[in-house]
Amino acid sequence: MNSDSMMGTRVLSFSSGKGGVGKTSLVTNLGALWSKAGKKTLLIDGDWSLGKLGIAMGVRPKWTIEKVLSGEIDLLSAVQEVYPNLYLLASPSGVLGFEELDETSRNQLFFEIEALKNQFHLILFDHSSGVHSGVTPFAAAAHQQIVVTTSEPTSYTDAYAIMKILSQKYSIREFWLMVTMSHSHNESDRIIDRFMDVVRSQLEVKIRLLDIFPWEPRLGEALRRQKPFVEIYPSDQFTQKLSEVCRRLEQSPLTQNHGLRFFYGAESEPRA
Repeated sequence: MNSDSMMGTRVLSFSSGKGGVGKTSLVTNLGALWSKAGKKTLLIDGDWSLGKLGIAMGVRPKWTIEKVLSGEIDLLSAVQEVYPNLYLLASPSGVLGFEELDETSRNQLFFEIEALKNQFHLILFDHSSGVHSGVTPFAAAAHQQIVVTTSEPTSYTDAYAIMKILSQKYSIREFWLMVTMSHSHNESDRIIDRFMDVVRSQLEVKIRLLDIFPWEPRLGEALRRQKPFVEIYPSDQFTQKLSEVCRRLEQSPLTQNHGLRFFYGAESEPRA
């Protein structure tokens, strides 16, 4: 698919304050579903020193973001096709001194990614956990903010911290919430409903629940097999729930104030 057929690129940020909530698995599976639907999709591993997306998909990338920032290759050359319509921009794993991107490197990467405008239908950022400077500027540059949490207090408290920083520092006013690893849908729904009320009242933002996902041990099996869950279990109810998330996110209308103008520019026409 060439860039002339694109109407703009929808950029989605997936963040979580606390690790171990299944965010990377979600990003992998959502990307696989969009690519199977014919959407040219790029996954960006935003864990700059402990890249995991390639591992989740059984890919050993030839190039990583480290080589882009060192000037050895351009960013598009570092993008690797892993499935039809599904592409990966990998991060290095265990490279000393690459744990934090300084401001110069962040700006360079912003401009490099801007060059990918209209090359893809969707770009999905899988951030590292936490609220440090390697996460928040890139999260703020996206059109849609998806915060992944569980219904455990330590997890949704960290999720609140991310939304607070993004709303107060970057004026992000809309968030989507994905809840994972639920052992009781009713209990999780009750807890998260209260949590969202607190977010709305304290941060004065719009927050919507995408879905509550049950504890699914076969996700671990899929990671061990290094294949997306949706590829192994295409007819499973869990896969159908993920497909509904894709539909809701893609059909959500965007306005020009979504995303950092520095990143994509106000002239960009987001894909509706």
